[in-house]
Amino acid sequence: MELKPQYLKITNALLVLTLLYYILNSKKNIGENVLAILIIFILITSQIFWTKPLRYSNIHIIDAYIAKITIISFIIYILFYKIISYFHLFTFIILLLIMFYTFYLSNYYSNKNWCCHNHLLYHGISHIFCFLLSIYAFI
Repeated sequence: MELKPQYLKITNALLVLTLLYYILNSKKNIGENVLAILIIFILITSQIFWTKPLRYSNIHIIDAYIAKITIISFIIYILFYKIISYFHLFTFIILLLIMFYTFYLSNYYSNKNWCCHNHLLYHGISHIFCFLLSIYAFI
């Protein structure tokens, strides 16, 4: 099965479910409101980028920065501000490590051959882990 870059528009769109969860369940504090806004930005930039994924294009650079800012913001919020059970903390850290590993594999394969099957596969998997991890901010 050959993967197309547009497959990543689907995996990224899972974050819409996080926004719905935020709307229905969030405490709506300033931290969670900021995280929700960051999700909206990453949804927009990622959808634009993966429509025509030109490496090092302006939208690629913007999307990469917003993604990094969003991921770091979620991690800081969940680890240092959100009060979660030890079980949730343990599962969060395990999923976080897996997400970093899939991003590493995505980067490894993208440097070998941009938009090759393994690059897209691992990047899509990392999107799925980002979605799963994002829910922790709003539980």
